[in-house]
Amino acid sequence: MEYFWAALVSAIVLMIICGTISSKIKQRRIRKATEKIFPKVPEHIRADHRYNIFLSHGKLLKDVRFMGISPAHDHSNPYLPFPLCQWLIVEKANGKRAYLKPETVRYYEDVDEETANQSAHTTA
Repeated sequence: MEYFWAALVSAIVLMIICGTISSKIKQRRIRKATEKIFPKVPEHIRADHRYNIFLSHGKLLKDVRFMGISPAHDHSNPYLPFPLCQWLIVEKANGKRAYLKPETVRYYEDVDEETANQSAHTTA
């Protein structure tokens, strides 16, 4: 009886370890099977490229140029009540910039070449 609790705890720990390992093996198999089906796209958003951005609250930003991502938040600044970091910065056709939280972007698509050429001719 003196080793009963030690054996029980050891069995529970062993079952937890086996469950963790089998879960990781299953996830690796799923990832490898997915990689065989779908090719990897190394960079999906490029600077100085034009996109149509669909936001989660229903707004559409047409033909905007992706500028970059804002720098990391400075935690030593006590005057900001919330972090203004890692926002997407895009430039509209009129030259004004829009700053978007990444969570608000539902999806984005490349602008058609015809649309981009038309907007370039109208601004020139």
